[in-house]
Amino acid sequence: PHHKRRGGEVMKTESQLMEIAANEFGSTPSVIRGKSRARRACHAREAIAYIMHLHEYTHDEISKLVNRNRSSVTYAIKRVKARRNADDTESTIYCQALRKACFHASIRMPAN
Repeated sequence: PHHKRRGGEVMKTESQLMEIAANEFGSTPSVIRGKSRARRACHAREAIAYIMHLHEYTHDEISKLVNRNRSSVTYAIKRVKARRNADDTESTIYCQALRKACFHASIRMPAN
């Protein structure tokens, strides 16, 4: 498995990160990699892209894992950042799940 290192600590594997995002957003790894456009699947897909981005994976590495093209990954990360700055109810709920996923992924979510 692909392990990244940060400050000497071994990071979670891609499959562990995928499981974490799937669990927090009520989805499964196969749905995240699949073609579903359901809100849950899209939210989980965006979250895993964002978490992997924080873990310093490249957009190419992320795109292979989530079975999307690179520009979709870039756009997903921008959507997550926008949602983090929004103050509507849906964004607040999304960010609570994202914070939990980041916690379980052993990554600190940036202030903004």
